[in-house]
Amino acid sequence: MTLVITGLGMVSPVGEGPEAYWQGLLAGVSAPQPITDRPGIPDSHAYRVARADADGSTRDDRRPRCLDLARSAVRQALAGAGLGDTRDSALHVGLFLGTGTGDGEAAEQVRDGRRSAGTDTWWAYGGAARLGDELELTGPVQTVSTACAAGAYAVALAAQSVLRGEADVALAGGAEVVSRPALAAFLRLGAVDPVHCRPFDAKRQGTVYGEGAAFLVLESAEHARARSARPLATVDAGGWSCDGHHLTAPAADGRQAARAGREALRRAGVLPEQIAAVVCHGTGTPLNDRTESRVMTELLGPRAATTPVTAVKSVLGHSGGAAGAFSCATAALVVAHRRLPPVANLDVRDVECRLAISSSPQPVGSGSVLLNAYAFGGNNISLVIGPVS
Repeated sequence: MTLVITGLGMVSPVGEGPEAYWQGLLAGVSAPQPITDRPGIPDSHAYRVARADADGSTRDDRRPRCLDLARSAVRQALAGAGLGDTRDSALHVGLFLGTGTGDGEAAEQVRDGRRSAGTDTWWAYGGAARLGDELELTGPVQTVSTACAAGAYAVALAAQSVLRGEADVALAGGAEVVSRPALAAFLRLGAVDPVHCRPFDAKRQGTVYGEGAAFLVLESAEHARARSARPLATVDAGGWSCDGHHLTAPAADGRQAARAGREALRRAGVLPEQIAAVVCHGTGTPLNDRTESRVMTELLGPRAATTPVTAVKSVLGHSGGAAGAFSCATAALVVAHRRLPPVANLDVRDVECRLAISSSPQPVGSGSVLLNAYAFGGNNISLVIGPVS
């Protein structure tokens, strides 16, 4: 069975909707903003979503913002796929939401004395269930929280759900907002760049937090044809592994990350020379970038020096559990447009990162796109996104 992507939706720091998002990536303009609305986080910055509320209404701080962003991205994806209102549909539609901290802001407000404790303040991971209830979904609904790889894991789990016949259509993606505990953790680790997120740049000092939501609509090619839907790309296969090397640091040898990539290629039936581009995890932390560069050099062999790569966190920041979903959506757009967005903020390339990195958009030939997502705890996943034949 061939799985296809028929709809995309995203709310991002560079724009809302697939077209604005794509143009923002191509422009490569990176603009982190000072954080002024999170008590206890001094002198820090993040890539923020410009619109305060995903449905355009006046912002109510009591409403879960992560859910708002996810809801907007889901609705865009459904509309793009031509599915309309799922409540009037006989389809079994599933939902897989990847997130790191979910809607934890309510608990933070209670902790600060900004609001009183209630039934809506203690559980940060109810977004998927609430969306499933709002949309009256009859397929599986699942929250995925494998840290910074969660969005990509959500796509892989959604693909499995369709392949197994558990859902006719699956919504898969991730959502994250700037979280005080998560940002404080990165600051405590000394892993935040004071300027920009600068993957593969010799002067990089860490990552920069980001936020947003990205969702994809997955279904079989046969199902899409039956309803005259136009696929953007295929989801060919995924591979995952866990190295358990350290709570936060990636294993420097990259062995398990390479295993995830090899498994993705093997299951997709794709040879390294058939990979036209790579959407890297590219956090901007020195160890992570160098490890990923070694892994890609091992996987792609001689073609590693000429296969173009990008790192969307250079424009979006590191959106935690949503990051892998943004990478999946980006890979689908790369396949559809045959262009690869640049790596922003690239001044002097790290000589240890021997990949085809460019500060301007690159043409992409025929073939598939490989994407990687690596996370705390050693959660590794790679996916192969292919062209529609």
